[in-house]
Amino acid sequence: MSRHSCRRIYCVDMGNTRTHCAIVEASKDGSFACVDSADYQTSNFTDVFKGEKLLEKSGTELLAWCSVVPSKAAELEPLLPESAMRLTCLNCPIKMESRNPAQVGQDRMADVVGASLFFKPPYIVVDMGTAVTIDLVDARGVYSGGVIAPGMHAFTSYLSERAAQLPAINPSEIDYDIIVGKDTKEAMGVGCVRGFCKLADGIIADIGEKYFSGIGIDINSRTIFTGGSVGLLPKKWLAERKIECNLAHLGLAKSYILNESKK
Repeated sequence: MSRHSCRRIYCVDMGNTRTHCAIVEASKDGSFACVDSADYQTSNFTDVFKGEKLLEKSGTELLAWCSVVPSKAAELEPLLPESAMRLTCLNCPIKMESRNPAQVGQDRMADVVGASLFFKPPYIVVDMGTAVTIDLVDARGVYSGGVIAPGMHAFTSYLSERAAQLPAINPSEIDYDIIVGKDTKEAMGVGCVRGFCKLADGIIADIGEKYFSGIGIDINSRTIFTGGSVGLLPKKWLAERKIECNLAHLGLAKSYILNESKK
């Protein structure tokens, strides 16, 4: 993609634990591509953003961002240019059909906008982070709601933290083919990792039965996975699933362009 035919947008996705940043190039033909990314601790991101001059070094003055941590967002906002766009329920390009749209996480809004670059409605976004969120954009192109469940770390760390004889386990090392564990570690692996995957599959299947079965669309062909914990999941379970780790950044960039066009 030629830089002469595109614009660069610095995108910041501030999560509970980590803040993910990326430079996204928006082409005149409507395509978007992430060309660089970096990951920081949310706890000190404001200091890093200011001290390391992240925006200045990005080669652009355009910035789009979202945050699910109000206190850290309040620290960051005064450092941003006036032209910066924060994605909210008020400017989200996808209509929010929720009892309280302001309570929907801004990262989830970015995800569903980003997914629109890959699918026509209806579609599902699964974000594997501190929590797992599963969100639906229905056949009308409207955000219809979602599901929030404990993330992989909650599954794997809770038992070892609460039970003296249960060890910590690394979910990426678990053999997904094991059905019944032959020792404590294997048994925890089946319960935590396989159980976590089955939880996600069950929720996705329920959404598919209600919203997809009557229109002849395979739900798996319209489901995209993202989030910092995707890499912890069994490769066998992830096989053939659509994965885009920079989904929120793509959604932020697209939201920036669409909001700018309305001015």
